[in-house]
Amino acid sequence: MDETIAAADTFAEQARRRAETEREAVEWAVDELASAIDDRGVDLEPLLEYARRSRESLPDRHRRAYEAMTAAFDVDPALYEVYVFAYSELCEELADGRGRSEKNPKGCTNVLVAPPDSEPPADVGSDSTTEGPLVLKNRDIAGRGTRPKSVVEQPPIDDYHGFLTVDTCGTISIFKGVNDRGLVAANTYIDSERDDVDPEDQLRNGTVIRIVLEECATVGEARSLLESVPTRQLCGQTLFLADETDAVLLEVDPVAERIAVDDAPVVARTNHFVLSDSTETESSIRRRRRALSLLENDEYPDRDELWAVARDHENGPGDDSICRHPEPETDEPHAFGQLTTASAAVFEGGSPEIEVAMGNPCEGERTRWSFGEEIPTDLRTGRRWLDRH
Repeated sequence: MDETIAAADTFAEQARRRAETEREAVEWAVDELASAIDDRGVDLEPLLEYARRSRESLPDRHRRAYEAMTAAFDVDPALYEVYVFAYSELCEELADGRGRSEKNPKGCTNVLVAPPDSEPPADVGSDSTTEGPLVLKNRDIAGRGTRPKSVVEQPPIDDYHGFLTVDTCGTISIFKGVNDRGLVAANTYIDSERDDVDPEDQLRNGTVIRIVLEECATVGEARSLLESVPTRQLCGQTLFLADETDAVLLEVDPVAERIAVDDAPVVARTNHFVLSDSTETESSIRRRRRALSLLENDEYPDRDELWAVARDHENGPGDDSICRHPEPETDEPHAFGQLTTASAAVFEGGSPEIEVAMGNPCEGERTRWSFGEEIPTDLRTGRRWLDRH
């Protein structure tokens, strides 16, 4: 039965309710991981040490949420901790061959379309109702098979904004979303990290997005919040921000301790810096060039153009296409050693709603839901993801 999300008094209470909603998907995923770990004989101790240190970097309210979710699931707490805080590192251990870091570079393709100076003409695109800036995010991850996705809504709690997103069941970090004030935040990972900052002191990308959505109402407030944190303590990322009237792309480089600004009308980013020096992989360069080529003839790309980017298979299958599918005969059924597209989402600045496709966007149905709306139960629980996989 579809239902709206009730108000919660505390972050722990909201996390417990979410855990009850996503229980089936999370317990299935952790059980699958336990079998794979036993088959490969993976030593969890180094992963647990990293996970525990990373947990210390969380704001108190997020740590309380994690503890409430841990208590709600009937799974091994240690393995659940790795699932939440050290999943990428676990995938390295479970991958066939040399793993993701050598064969399969980090993923995600994002596009930002800034608002036009005036209303777009009626004959531009098929969605003439678009008024605010648009943000597309293809979420590419290793081990997609044991990373079930759900539509997650957190209501306002105390003085913190609520948010709406699609992300991994049973986790506390988020990598894109929109809050109840219409502020959009999304990022892509960049391989730029300081060796002299301990995990306890590093603000992880998924934490940054959640903090921005919970604490900020505008792009200006989000930028001020980021400037209040020592850049060296952030992780390398490109951060897309949009509200009703403003949009910007920030390249966050902790090594150079620099945040570079790109406010071009149409911006695409993958997994390398464009305004600063960084590692550049063939996959990242190809995906960004392809995204820009698909948009270069549009003065004001609309939602349909962004979804065409999300579904694009040029240079595929595999790492170099925007819509990433597993290469034939690699790491089935869970693709621990390859990054593939787990979900795609389009947001509009100023509009507290999400348009989402589960799994590869070329296969998944596009659905659009608003904050506070009755969202289908199978989207909230992860059941729709499980049924597709």
